Amino acid sequence: MKKLLALLFTFFMIVSVSACSSGGEKESAPKQEESTASAETEEIKPLYAKDIKDGTYNITIDCNTSMFRVVNCELTVENEKMQAVMTMSGQGFAKVFMGTGEEAEAASEDKLIPAVLNENGEKTFTVPVEALDMEIECAALSARNNTWYDHLLIFESDSIPRDALK
Repeated sequence: MKKLLALLFTFFMIVSVSACSSGGEKESAPKQEESTASAETEEIKPLYAKDIKDGTYNITIDCNTSMFRVVNCELTVENEKMQAVMTMSGQGFAKVFMGTGEEAEAASEDKLIPAVLNENGEKTFTVPVEALDMEIECAALSARNNTWYDHLLIFESDSIPRDALK
């Protein structure tokens, strides 16, 4: 019986050490990915309104979550300011706030951006855009359960014609 317990103890120790070793390797892998991601982010510089000629452009938006899906985005640049009309894939959100959900909860009602139905009955939000090709925080209020959800949006510049750049 003592031999069996000693054998089991040894087995569990080996498994534990192996698990710790694999865990250590997994921890170092994201660090390498993070440095690669940082290098990629450094290559893409934000594009500001002052760098784009006045006009209206269809652009794409990348979001870190699939539940906030923009199916169309029309960017308007005027007098060195930008705003975008985002058309949503569904009806799930009632309001958005350019910032975090925590900030949205503390914000006055006039800082919250309500949904507007377009001519096709799709929900749209008209939001200010600080810069293209830069992560921007955006919180969305669920119409169903009245909860703010945080999202990171990137308004992408790749579809703006080159001759529209100053």
